[in-house]
Amino acid sequence: MPNRESQVNVSSLAVLSRANDIPDYIGSAAVAVTNKGLAVFHFEKWTLAQQAEHFQKFLDQPGRHDKYGLVSSCHMSSWGDIRTCMKGPNDNDGLWTSMYLASQVFRYAMVRDPTIKTEAWKHFEALELLNQVSGILGYPGRSFAKRTDFPPSPDWYPSPIYSNLQFKGDTSSDEIVGHEFVYPLVRDLLAENDNERQRAYILTFNITNHILTHDWYLMGENHTHTTWGIWNPILVNDNDFYQESRGLNSLQILAFLLQTYAYSGDERFLDGAYLLTESYQYDVNLINEKTIAVCDNSFSDDELAYLSYFTLVHACHSITSSSSLSPKQKQHARTLIDHLLEYMKVGLNLSHKYKQMEKSPFYNFIYCYVSGQVNQTRRLFKKHNLSSTKSSDFDCHSLSNDGIWYMQRWPLELIDWQQFNSDRLDIQINVPAECSSKPSSLQMLPPDERSSKKWNGNIYDLDDGSGFNEDDPAAFLLSYWGMRYFNLLE
Repeated sequence: MPNRESQVNVSSLAVLSRANDIPDYIGSAAVAVTNKGLAVFHFEKWTLAQQAEHFQKFLDQPGRHDKYGLVSSCHMSSWGDIRTCMKGPNDNDGLWTSMYLASQVFRYAMVRDPTIKTEAWKHFEALELLNQVSGILGYPGRSFAKRTDFPPSPDWYPSPIYSNLQFKGDTSSDEIVGHEFVYPLVRDLLAENDNERQRAYILTFNITNHILTHDWYLMGENHTHTTWGIWNPILVNDNDFYQESRGLNSLQILAFLLQTYAYSGDERFLDGAYLLTESYQYDVNLINEKTIAVCDNSFSDDELAYLSYFTLVHACHSITSSSSLSPKQKQHARTLIDHLLEYMKVGLNLSHKYKQMEKSPFYNFIYCYVSGQVNQTRRLFKKHNLSSTKSSDFDCHSLSNDGIWYMQRWPLELIDWQQFNSDRLDIQINVPAECSSKPSSLQMLPPDERSSKKWNGNIYDLDDGSGFNEDDPAAFLLSYWGMRYFNLLE
């Protein structure tokens, strides 16, 4: 495996330009002669649609990123050789599969190809099984595998429902955010009959009902709450360990409750949201959803927050446009919705003050949806006297252009090749952020100049990667199809 010392010295470089009568898409090429051998670079002009098609094919190789319908990154036994890349169980299989499935839901909504629906439903059924395998209603496992795949391991438990399966326990709030994000999309955009809609709805209901009836905790296989499955106000508000996640956890549970109420009409969920707001200031907690710490180099909370923002606004839209809720129910809910949206927009704009610098198509398309700047939510904000200009600090035309730029610079390979950028003279090191002796840049490098990452990764890392892992393509696919669905690529 190469290291920092095994540098490549270029002795000569030739650029081969295409002739004038050759179409633009053919591109050009460059040949580099190095001390390690000959390298040929071929340049072509691709559309974003071609990139999406390219990444979609990553799922065609059995076991590479898709195993038992669960989707995540894969590990290579041979350096840089994707033929050896095999997906294993991942602690966040529920979250990553949910995000991939969401990309396919948006894709199906745009293309309406039955084969896309069939493949997407396979991943929904994997998530459905993930919800059933623990035998605890409303408690999905982190991942599942066959008992013959590997011997018993810590945090893995035999399924009491399926004799041939085992599941990973101690499920986190990360997983719950993914489940609650994607099932409403499946119900509204992928399901085509009452049975399919019910199957998606009941998963949302069971998870939220589990949390509601277990004192705002996610209770796991050991009959205690899991490490991160905590939304109880005693800990969220009064325990300093949860100070940084106070706003995030408040946002999550309010989104879960309102989304479940939108489809069930069960007053317990709306009453729960009112309780957390009126008695425990979960509305005020939304203002400081994002807290800034110099040494915080994890972006997981940002990813979870934006998925939860989406779920919350989707819930508000579903409630106000519902044909199954009575006028009295909708009016009662609207009072809370008006109130929460006011607090939410403050926290959202504070968050996006930092996220917009990253030019992320994922964060930007969700911001546009949540701030009422797309057709699907514009009416919601007008109805509640929150015009898009009042509810947002950032214009979606500019954000969309940033997202397009980012996707255009997305490398076609998702292998985490080793990158050594800290020696570059054109990079300014963020010295205060070097808390763990790992250099970070003050400004983000384009995605094709650094190691491949999901949306929870630190995009300011300079020296990173191993060449033994390949990311799944959900980060690109969800961004692309989300932007297309909300007409942000026009």
